[in-house]
Amino acid sequence: MAYYCSFKPLLLFLFFLIATTQGRDFITSHLHFFLHENYNSPNATSITVINSTNSNPGDFGSIGIFDDELREGSTVDSKLIGRAQGIAPGVSLRQTTWLVLLNFVFTEGEYNGSSLTVVGRATLEGTTERSIIGGTGKFRMARGYTINTFLISGGPAIHLIAEYDAYIVH
Repeated sequence: MAYYCSFKPLLLFLFFLIATTQGRDFITSHLHFFLHENYNSPNATSITVINSTNSNPGDFGSIGIFDDELREGSTVDSKLIGRAQGIAPGVSLRQTTWLVLLNFVFTEGEYNGSSLTVVGRATLEGTTERSIIGGTGKFRMARGYTINTFLISGGPAIHLIAEYDAYIVH
């Protein structure tokens, strides 16, 4: 006895309907900006909230939080366009490495009121790539990646500057 499912045509129609109504045109954007972070100064934008109890070269177990500036340029007097707010626990026993979860919150320009959520591994050496896993405002449903390079670190106040390129599909 052959069994015929009368739901197959209906299911195919529903899948087709869902597939065609969910489609939308996505925009690809490239943003270029600089993150400015200050340690150990009266205007610190990053602090360690939990120090590691282990003596290891990687700061394993420490946790830092930050509310850094996003600027158009690498100089401290360039236009402020937003904030980088997040948390960074030390995750390596062998080298200084963090698992960074941050939001780029834009407060000026075309993306004012929008944000990007970024997660990934960070070191102070070389180029770092992280995933964009979401966004708000003009970046709602965003995905993509960031590439950053550290430019300046050091001095008594330790001012760190990172150059960012963000490639976003939204």
